[in-house]
Amino acid sequence: MFQQSDLPKLPHGEGTIFIYSDKTLAYKKTIKLPNGKSVRKTVYAPSVKKCLDAMKQAEHELAKSCKNAERTTLAEGISIWMDTVHKKTVKQQTYDRMQKTLRNQIENKFIGAIPYQSVSSDEIQELINELNERKYSYSTIKKTYDLLNAFYRYASAKDRFDNPMLLVSSPKEAAVEVESKEIEWLEENEIEMFIKACDIRYNTGTLKFKYGYALAANIYLGLRGGELLALQWRDIDFDKCTIYVSKTLVQLNDTGAKVKFVVQSNTKTYKNRYVPINNSALALLEKHKNSCQFTDPDDFVISTSNRKTNTLKNLSDMIKGIEKAAGIDKGCNTHILRHTCASLYFKKGIPVETISQILGNTREVCESTYVHFVEEQLKDAASKMEIVDI
Repeated sequence: MFQQSDLPKLPHGEGTIFIYSDKTLAYKKTIKLPNGKSVRKTVYAPSVKKCLDAMKQAEHELAKSCKNAERTTLAEGISIWMDTVHKKTVKQQTYDRMQKTLRNQIENKFIGAIPYQSVSSDEIQELINELNERKYSYSTIKKTYDLLNAFYRYASAKDRFDNPMLLVSSPKEAAVEVESKEIEWLEENEIEMFIKACDIRYNTGTLKFKYGYALAANIYLGLRGGELLALQWRDIDFDKCTIYVSKTLVQLNDTGAKVKFVVQSNTKTYKNRYVPINNSALALLEKHKNSCQFTDPDDFVISTSNRKTNTLKNLSDMIKGIEKAAGIDKGCNTHILRHTCASLYFKKGIPVETISQILGNTREVCESTYVHFVEEQLKDAASKMEIVDI
């Protein structure tokens, strides 16, 4: 059993060895790092010699880590942190989104090549301001800020340096200047042409566009592409003319360069909803079901030949093919069908609150996305006011 009097008294600045338990000693010392910072370190061992050896090894590793950190660029540091620490605490989809932010907003910017311990608050603020000036969305700017903030909160505590994010202003949504996006939709005559093209068959009688009827139905449903791909037959109530939207298909980056698709048990906005089916959508869905190979309740409405979920690329390619067959020259992606649905509701004078609920958006998102239709509604409302001579 150790006694405190048996332990050596170390020179000033070399720390203290003391009794930790009956069979163990503890050695506590303040270690000065190459970057001028200091860190308090404690090691444990069964003897004085092993305590001294353990502390020497700890000092060597800390010095090596400090030198490596000083040379590690911001992009490299965030990547290492994401792979070794943060990946264990977030969902795969969130991790993939952070990788995209790192790749697009940090790696290819000047700041990404600077050693992360040398990056200043002004340089980070300059990056945030640059994203705003280049008309990036508030969401993109906020994701960049949040990624840098999370990394530096961890790295500054681990490596004992001042956190530069403490002096960086968080972006304010109202101050972000977003360049308005031009949306495309099908006009009424183009809708008729699109639906007619879905009836095209080969000489064998097989439909040329396997999912055409389902895509045409989405003109009246307005589902997101991922929601349409995750839709199962049990989600559709043909008697009550409603669709229960509670899932979406998401793309995840698997190990290496592989990509996998997973049905996520919530929507993009994490709010489930019931979508009404009008007569046009009902007729098209029934046509699609009659032409489908798999129609069990758990089968996907847009299923592959091996009963799996399909992909957004396949749907976009098919929309492009249908448009070409119909002689339509518009955007060939799944958004055009959703935008067309919104346009039909707005043109019928449906309140924006109702439209946003059907589409699964907030009123604010709906108004900002379809600002042209909102303005048309306001003009129409004003024109209906009684005019009197004054």
